[in-house]
Amino acid sequence: MLYRIILPLVFVGLWSSAFVTAKVGVQYATPFAMLMLRFGIVSVLFGMIMLAVRHWRKAAPPLPPPQGILLPALVGLLLHGIYLGSVFFALSQGLPAGISALIVSLQPLLASGLAIILFDETLRPVQILGMLAGIIGAVLVLLPKMAGALPVIGLVSVTIGLGAVTAGTLLQKKIGGKIDLLAGNLIQSLAATAFFLVICGTVEPPEIDWQPPFLLALGWLVLMVSMGAYLILMVMIRRDSMAAVSSLMFLVPPVTAIIAAIGFDEPLTPLGIIGFCVTSAGVYLVTRYSSPATP
Repeated sequence: MLYRIILPLVFVGLWSSAFVTAKVGVQYATPFAMLMLRFGIVSVLFGMIMLAVRHWRKAAPPLPPPQGILLPALVGLLLHGIYLGSVFFALSQGLPAGISALIVSLQPLLASGLAIILFDETLRPVQILGMLAGIIGAVLVLLPKMAGALPVIGLVSVTIGLGAVTAGTLLQKKIGGKIDLLAGNLIQSLAATAFFLVICGTVEPPEIDWQPPFLLALGWLVLMVSMGAYLILMVMIRRDSMAAVSSLMFLVPPVTAIIAAIGFDEPLTPLGIIGFCVTSAGVYLVTRYSSPATP
């Protein structure tokens, strides 16, 4: 069917554009101020959607009891607060958008490695091959840029984000089926907003230059990424297999690199293209055969 072609293409484009759009935004605002504003707006939108659902269905989506709010809030802190905060900060320090997307795309590799230690899982040989390919591909991309071109603080920051998105994803997998999807996202957005309010009130004084490029970047991140891409993701998960949907994420680093090369003149060398492809293939192999092998 047509949607099986169009929806994935639109999703990959929107998801990849987030890294590039964020790079535009942090040129006009401090990174945490932009994120505070973004998730404040997203929280309001989710709240309005919940009110609309309540009006149409004569019943609001169920909220968890007070003791059940902690874990979804922690997921929001990890996925939206620390992860996105680290990526936005890295971009504000000059780290290329394509490199940022590449590093955080290694999340399945890190999660699989942790599963061996924490859960005694056994990887299939093809997954081990995928992990090696992912590492080799990342080295191919980063090696030519290591001669002082990449900000060390940006690399450290986005690596922290990689750890946060891995932990948040594992926690979300654990609690995902125990809370209403809409209510969970509202809690996560509110937690992220509170986190950035604290950061802006203590560590980074917020600064925003309300220029048209910033407003366009903010609007794109809120409407097209936080709402639009997420809605498409939910539709695809419902209609297709999780493996098929997850495989789309492997297209994000190369697509981001291409968009950044066009929009920001970020160099895209033949070796870099090979590295992006090798890493994407490696992550695909790890995730495609993610069911535990028999020891």
